[in-house]
Amino acid sequence: MCSGSWSTKGCPSLVVFNLKRRQQQTKPHVLVAIRRRRLRLRRSRAGAEAMEMVNLKLYLENRCIIAENERLKEKARALRRENLALRQNLSKTTAEAELPAAGAGAGAA
Repeated sequence: MCSGSWSTKGCPSLVVFNLKRRQQQTKPHVLVAIRRRRLRLRRSRAGAEAMEMVNLKLYLENRCIIAENERLKEKARALRRENLALRQNLSKTTAEAELPAAGAGAGAA
């Protein structure tokens, strides 16, 4: 092909030959890298969607717990008010029961 003469008309230069060879070598590598990147993106999207669903479930569970906590707080307040009312009622009845008993004991002496 190029033997015996130094003209460059009949044969491609070594630079062009090396460049083509290098492009052929890097193409599969680039394609593999692109495939890997796409696969990684798909996996990360799937992981992100799964994490979003877990986050949503936890958020809803948290809201339910907060609502139940509020209901229990209100119930505790009502029970405390009832307990205070019963204590006052009990102290009034015991005070009324002690007054006649104290007066009867003083009158007998």
